Amino acid sequence: FSAAELVRAAPGPVQPYLRLMRLHQPAGTWLLYLPCTWSIGLAAEPGCLPDWHMLGLFGVGAVLMRGAGCTINDMWDRDYDRKVTRTASRPLAAGDISTFQAFVFLGGQLSLALCVLLCLNYYSIGLGAASLSL
Repeated sequence: FSAAELVRAAPGPVQPYLRLMRLHQPAGTWLLYLPCTWSIGLAAEPGCLPDWHMLGLFGVGAVLMRGAGCTINDMWDRDYDRKVTRTASRPLAAGDISTFQAFVFLGGQLSLALCVLLCLNYYSIGLGAASLSL
């Protein structure tokens, strides 16, 4: 099955939010996640498998943060997206969800991503906080 099929199989009211996160187009999530997996693999003890817990945390974090980035991008660009054929069907541009609903959803994504960040050590939390200024 594909990511697009997963989104289509979701309950109707949930689909606009999954499309807002671009779960049907997972390439961006993979581009965020793969460097993490490579780093976790390089940090593993020689001859040992990478830490599955870390791989899972970074996987969930990649999905959430990529989704949050897509959500805020669509909030900022909703007026432009309505005028462009390629983006006119995005949930905010098409009116499938309101800006307020997207804002609440963004808050949920960022809150869950913070929970993922807090599962890491203090050094990693500090790096995560410092990266917000970038």
